Amino acid sequence: MEPAPSAADVVQKLLTEVRLLRVENQRLGAAFEELRAKVGRPDPRLDSQEAEIQRLRGELAAAREQRDVVSEGLRQAVVRLRAALLDRK
Repeated sequence: MEPAPSAADVVQKLLTEVRLLRVENQRLGAAFEELRAKVGRPDPRLDSQEAEIQRLRGELAAAREQRDVVSEGLRQAVVRLRAALLDRK
């Protein structure tokens, strides 16, 4: 059987553990503050991405207008073709 550790050994072990926990606590605190600082700042790419989104929305709106114009032209062409076919009969 092992002899029971002396009080001085137990105290030294606890003091070592406390020091390690304090160091770990400081490390985690610093990491937390670093993350908090990063979250607080907006992403520098955000402005350029928002500008790109606006540009693409403009392109989409123009493409939709163009689609509507072409669609209306096709609709009118079909109506005229049907009318011309009916006139031939």
